Amino acid sequence: MDYRVEKRVKRHILSKTYRFLGVVQPAFRETTKKEMRMEGFSIVGEAEGGVEFEGGLEEGWRANLVLRTVSRVYCRIDSFRAGAREELYRKAKTIPWELWIDPTVPVRVEASAHRSRIHHEGMMRETLLEAIQDRWKEAECTGVHRKIGMSEGEVKGEDSQRVLIHSEGNRCTISLDMSGEGLYRRGYRSLPGEAPIREDLAASLLWEWGWKGEGILCDPMTGSGTFSIEAIQMSLRIPPGRNRAFRFQTWPSFREGRWNFIKKQALVKTGPGNFPPSPVVRSPLCFASDWKPEALTIARVNSRTSGVEDYILFELKDFFSLDGAYVVSRIQSAGMEPEHAGNSEDRDSSRIGENRFLVLNPPYGKRLGVEGSYYHRLWEHIRKGFPHWKVLLLLPVSVDVSDLAGGRVLRRIVFRHGGLRIQALFFEND
Repeated sequence: MDYRVEKRVKRHILSKTYRFLGVVQPAFRETTKKEMRMEGFSIVGEAEGGVEFEGGLEEGWRANLVLRTVSRVYCRIDSFRAGAREELYRKAKTIPWELWIDPTVPVRVEASAHRSRIHHEGMMRETLLEAIQDRWKEAECTGVHRKIGMSEGEVKGEDSQRVLIHSEGNRCTISLDMSGEGLYRRGYRSLPGEAPIREDLAASLLWEWGWKGEGILCDPMTGSGTFSIEAIQMSLRIPPGRNRAFRFQTWPSFREGRWNFIKKQALVKTGPGNFPPSPVVRSPLCFASDWKPEALTIARVNSRTSGVEDYILFELKDFFSLDGAYVVSRIQSAGMEPEHAGNSEDRDSSRIGENRFLVLNPPYGKRLGVEGSYYHRLWEHIRKGFPHWKVLLLLPVSVDVSDLAGGRVLRRIVFRHGGLRIQALFFEND
């Protein structure tokens, strides 16, 4: 990079403090705040779309690397008042776009307005794009194309740089997408499976449930293995973004050396030492099963790609043929060192902790063709087969929980997944 440009990047970009938005559904915002506090981020508060935090630009890099419960990170690069197109153009053009975006990367501008004089979103989008391109031309940037990003339909996918402008009461806030692909794309799901739950949602639910890697987790409808993989990665403190690239890595302000240092600092926290020590049981801590051979194959491949296969015991088995005692015995047997394998005293459940977690993500939705009676059968098997287990059960909101639970009041979170409203039920199976 030219010395003069380097100097400007340090002065105008890297030396400043920014606000960032971690995108998360309303149901999980408190969960994300807990994760942000644990990771040492400075939370500002909630905003439309998620949770805001602040810091230098490198804090935005780090957020993309380590935050497990957010789906995307935006950097708020500027905010100003503008009540007319000309004012918007003039102020947007003062932003040093040549220091923010590589002009060879396609730009996709998205606009929204509320109670603003500039209420035509298409005009806002074109005005901002014109300001970006004119600024690039004045800075003698190469690769500037007039048509790129002019309308929502011209630039799609994750290969573009998303630029957001939102006008609220004539105050315009401009944000850049730092992530590129959604952060739920960790890089380990090479085979998706049938109707898989998104990784950020699985992680949020595990956070809410209180999973900390202490005890046994049973995932008997594992599908593509997402819950088991996220559970082990959380326990090992493996950064969810360690095996993928991000949009901010194409920015002129990106510094490979600093990024490698940030990744190294995050990886220092990673390792089996995050599990409670045990003299006998080493691994696994998750029991994952499915009745479909193809689903189990997908889960195995994904766990291997994610680097946590050794911590998960996979079995081809239908949930209704399982019970809690069987799962515990299989985990204990699989985790025994050879010299202890025949010692019944060493098979005591205290060796692997007292906590027992059962996570169930059964089929739901029209395309999976599930009838209401299925959920009653499911509930009865949980009640009889897994006494004293902590249960996380996902169901469509159309299922009457009070009828299912016989009037028992359960902790419940409602969220959206795949266009459906899903309810997560948390309870102790006493």
